[in-house]
Amino acid sequence: MFCSLSHGKPEQKRILFSQGVKLVVNANGVRSGTPNVQILLPVAGQMETSKAAILTCIVQGLHTKVKDITWKMNDATALRRHTSCEVFQESDGTFTALAFYFVPVHKGTSDSGIFRCEVSEKGITYYEEVQLSHCDLPVTL
Repeated sequence: MFCSLSHGKPEQKRILFSQGVKLVVNANGVRSGTPNVQILLPVAGQMETSKAAILTCIVQGLHTKVKDITWKMNDATALRRHTSCEVFQESDGTFTALAFYFVPVHKGTSDSGIFRCEVSEKGITYYEEVQLSHCDLPVTL
């Protein structure tokens, strides 16, 4: 049984094949799979020239151009002034988003934290979490 649309209404068509004939359907332009979310940690020595650690979130395989990526630290949403986001369209029609979280690091900071990067697409939230301790982020003295 084969189903098609005719003037916006479903229309069923029956196609019969001889024995041994195989139907192969190539769905060019149809995207499948779920977005891949990955957090990159700050590079070593970053704190020598900055008072903030920069976490980077890469989201690949988006099917729509998302407007924003949300950063959270210990379940609290990060302030917009500490984040930024850029979205690019790839040659295959999918989108890649880069989001940055500028985490202020203060003298004497010793808290550990769970950082989460999340993006919603078509009602589904995709995310990645990393847990950092004070040992992971350099502290300026």
